[in-house]
Amino acid sequence: MADVFYGVAGHPVNHSLSPVLINIVAQYVSSQSKTAPKFNLKQTDLVSAEFIQDALAWGYVKSIPAPVNWDLTGAPFGKFRNKALMQKVLEATADITQSIDGLANEMPSKIQANLPFNLNIDLPTKSFTEEVWLNLTSPLKHQLKSPAVVDFNDSSLIESVNALRWDGFGWWSTNVDGSGVARVAEYFGIDIAGGATIGIVGGGGAARSTAHTWQKLGGKVLNLGGKRDLTNYDWYESNSVDGKVCDVFINFDDDAIPSGIKVTGFVMSATYQLIEGEHEDRVAAVKSEVIDGRWLLSAQHLECWRQLWAPHVDGLLPSLDRLVSMLVTAESVLASYS
Repeated sequence: MADVFYGVAGHPVNHSLSPVLINIVAQYVSSQSKTAPKFNLKQTDLVSAEFIQDALAWGYVKSIPAPVNWDLTGAPFGKFRNKALMQKVLEATADITQSIDGLANEMPSKIQANLPFNLNIDLPTKSFTEEVWLNLTSPLKHQLKSPAVVDFNDSSLIESVNALRWDGFGWWSTNVDGSGVARVAEYFGIDIAGGATIGIVGGGGAARSTAHTWQKLGGKVLNLGGKRDLTNYDWYESNSVDGKVCDVFINFDDDAIPSGIKVTGFVMSATYQLIEGEHEDRVAAVKSEVIDGRWLLSAQHLECWRQLWAPHVDGLLPSLDRLVSMLVTAESVLASYS
């Protein structure tokens, strides 16, 4: 059994749904069979940090100066109330045997993305007795630059890290923002390898990861500007595509679609908002024509497990639609006690 210490680090982190996902997936994988690897979440933390050294310090000492009030419960994270509610979440999601009606893709086998890109390193082939897993969010993604961290999936190249693993001997790092976007796009029928075009507004860590991943998988990128410029990076194929038409569109700066842009497939939201209302309102959000950020978050979380945290359990992970369905149930449970 692997004892896992998990943290989400950045500022702010009080809105994060990642603690819900890590608990759901750990329980799901551990329950697949009597011989399935067991993951015991010894500790889950929201780590409010504006500097990467503070996030890494949590990984070493596994404690924070002061608990963060979690938006989903209105209570300090890690305290009794939140732990009790997380147990309610696990009880409710353990009973989910199929996806929300209408959410499942009839042809999930179409997902062909070959990820990650750099496999010329020796990732551990099993979990160690004790591990530390970290997710990084803004403003930490671009701050990690150290030869002491083993990097793959080109996270150093794109200057963005959002997942870390400490295996007892050293740190491993990657970025799965772009991988998550690719998984969602292919789940909804986009053929990236066939040359599909994604329109991107923004140039931050998630935008860079998405552009890099999309191009590596054979797709084209329509650069639509934003607060930062993608064309400043050597790896970016600046002549990827011209015009105003894209198969998929995602705005990493805000929710606007630039004037004159035609989206032939669908629009993805790069973020998610907490939903006020009943269970049906949450179901409606993940079934909306605009792909809710919960899809991206769930896909990125699965990529963390698949690529870095526990690649040996890839075949035991829940499907994307199953995880989104469980997340909807989890949010509904937490809301019922808030």
